[in-house]
Amino acid sequence: MDDSPVGAALNGFAEMTPWLWWLSITFYGIGDILTTATTQLSSPIAEGSPVVESAAAAYGIWGLVGLKIVAFAVAYGVWYSVDSPHNVGVPLALSVLGVGLTTWNLVVISAVFSG
Repeated sequence: MDDSPVGAALNGFAEMTPWLWWLSITFYGIGDILTTATTQLSSPIAEGSPVVESAAAAYGIWGLVGLKIVAFAVAYGVWYSVDSPHNVGVPLALSVLGVGLTTWNLVVISAVFSG
């Protein structure tokens, strides 16, 4: 990688790749599944994603788990096919998305149960 600021940042993130994968599994995988399941099973909150809504309606929690497995398989395939350090964007994006989705679901859950 070059010595530019972007190159240095990519190298720094590339060193964090294992941690970013764990963060993605924790928040995008487990956190989003648990909070989405909570909103679907304990309260009458509409799901924002039509794909998730269809999977949950047809298969319940296992539909959500199946979608996450497919998403992680595709993400891993992209990560594997892109050269390092550029492939660090995959677990970084899943981590950011997972933290955002889990946080949003927790905000919705707290608003519903506190009101």
